[in-house]
Amino acid sequence: MAYSTGYTGYDANIGALKNTGVDVDIRTVPVQNDNFKWNLDVNLSHYKNKITALPKDNKSIITGNKLLRVGGSIYDFYLPEWAGVNPENGLPQWYTADKDGNKTGEKTSEYSKAGNFIAGTSLPDLVGGIQNSFTYKNFDLSALLSFSLGGKILDNDYIQLMHSGNNPGRAWSKEILERWTPENTQADVPKLTTDNLNWTSASTRFLYSGTYARLKNVSLGYRLPSDLLKRIGVEKLRVFATAENLLTFYGHQGMDPEQTVNGATYFRYPAMRTISGGIQLVF
Repeated sequence: MAYSTGYTGYDANIGALKNTGVDVDIRTVPVQNDNFKWNLDVNLSHYKNKITALPKDNKSIITGNKLLRVGGSIYDFYLPEWAGVNPENGLPQWYTADKDGNKTGEKTSEYSKAGNFIAGTSLPDLVGGIQNSFTYKNFDLSALLSFSLGGKILDNDYIQLMHSGNNPGRAWSKEILERWTPENTQADVPKLTTDNLNWTSASTRFLYSGTYARLKNVSLGYRLPSDLLKRIGVEKLRVFATAENLLTFYGHQGMDPEQTVNGATYFRYPAMRTISGGIQLVF
C-alpha cells in the first residue's frame, strides 16, 4: 500500500491450508479384584498441516523464521544452517546456497551471505498422555505423564545468554567457558570479540529437538474407614497430597519444552513445580 495511506499493508486471507489428524483414546482396566484396581488410560494425537494455495502464482513467502510454500506447512523452519566455528580464526560459519537455494557445501563467516534452508518443523510427530490410577483398599494413587515426540524448538531465550560480553549486566551461559581460543581451536562457540559476528542470529545452531516427557501430576490419598467416621458425624474424609510438574525428561537444559505450536521461545514463564496437600470432608 502507498505510504501516504499511513499503512504499508493490510491483513487478508490470501491462501488456503488443510489440517488432518488422528486422535486415539484408550481406556483399560488391566487388574481388578476385591481390594485392588488399576486403571490405565492412554491418549495419542497426530496431525499434519499442509498449505494448498498461495497468491502470486503460488510463490513461496518468508515470514519470520518460517517458509510458506504450497505442499509445505506453516510450521516449517527456514533458517541458515550452522557450520560450526572455523578452527583457524574462531569465526562462526554457515553454509551457503546457490542461485536455486540448494546448499553448496561451502561455508561463509558472513551471516548476510548464509543460505536459508528448510530445517524441520515445529509440529511434533506425536503428542499424548498416559494416566495411571491405582486403588488399594482405602489408598489411592494416580499419575499423569504427558509427552511429545518429534518437532523442533528455536530457543530464542538461550540466544540472549550467548552474547560476546557487550551487554553489561546480562548473564552468560556456561558454554562461553568453552569458547574458541588459540589453545582451544575445536570449539563450537566463536571467539569473544567486540566485532559484531552475528553468530547469535537465528540459525540451526539454536534449533533443538522438541521431544520430552513430563510427570504432570501425581496424587496420593487415603480415605478414613467409614465406621470410624460415623462416630464423629462425618460421611467421608480423605487426606491427600498432590505434586504438579514434578519431573521433566528433556535433553536441552534451561528451556521449558512445553512451548507454543510455532516452536519459538520468547521469555515464556516455565511451568511451576508445586506440591500441595489437603483434606476433603463430606458431612
